Amino acid sequence: MRLIIILLAISSVYAENCSIFDGEKYSKRSILTIKGLPTNLVVNPNNKDLLFTLIDIESLQSDDVQTKMDQYIFRQGEPIKVDNVNGQAAAVDAENNMVYIATDDGLSVLNKTNKANFIGFKGDDITQLFKPPSNNKLYAVVYPDSEVYAIDLVTNEKNKVENVPCAFILAVDKKENIFYECESKYIKMLLKGFQEAIEFVGIPKNSARAIAIDPHGRVILAANDGLYWLRPDSLIPRKLMDLDFVPSGIAFYDDSILLSTSGVIYEFSGNCKN
Repeated sequence: MRLIIILLAISSVYAENCSIFDGEKYSKRSILTIKGLPTNLVVNPNNKDLLFTLIDIESLQSDDVQTKMDQYIFRQGEPIKVDNVNGQAAAVDAENNMVYIATDDGLSVLNKTNKANFIGFKGDDITQLFKPPSNNKLYAVVYPDSEVYAIDLVTNEKNKVENVPCAFILAVDKKENIFYECESKYIKMLLKGFQEAIEFVGIPKNSARAIAIDPHGRVILAANDGLYWLRPDSLIPRKLMDLDFVPSGIAFYDDSILLSTSGVIYEFSGNCKN
């Protein structure tokens, strides 16, 4: 009887360590602990580098000082600071193997020595970047009004995206539908060719934290209570995963999900067995 109880206890522990994402079991492990709030996660699929922005929490909570942010590369288990620029976000052009860095004074690219080289848009305080895998556009959010611009990477022209008033998080799918959150309220979607955005239902106000495209081309939202699949043909998101922490960033590569929260970045891998 005692052996059975022990085996049941062990099985219970393994079960608790498994998380369910879209019906599949995922194991969870910490890949980095670091002081601050890691956010704006993005993976370079060509070399598996994880890029993220680290926010100083004390400066974030103070209205009297500018929020301190640093750009990092997580490579082979070690964080590397991009120390020659005030980085605020990154985006990866996987096809051309380019890494773009959003700074408080324009747009830069990452060179082979882990430094940022300025390439344009001097004076623009860029707070967010998103590179869709299917076209030559780079989407940038510019402070202080958080307006969204599309940068043509061939002509280097920047054009304001009409009908998106502002964005704090942003993703663009392969059909150029734009998913965004504005003014810390609800997640909206502007379908290509339309002039008015529509709002997803069922997600609480002020709960959206990060957004990314998964390997299947799905738009995945990380909210306070879990991960949601945002579909362009439905205003009701499909919940794929429950979370027991508040996420600050999300990224995908291969069969893994990367999620960050205060002080830590987790990897969820599809190999959990119990």
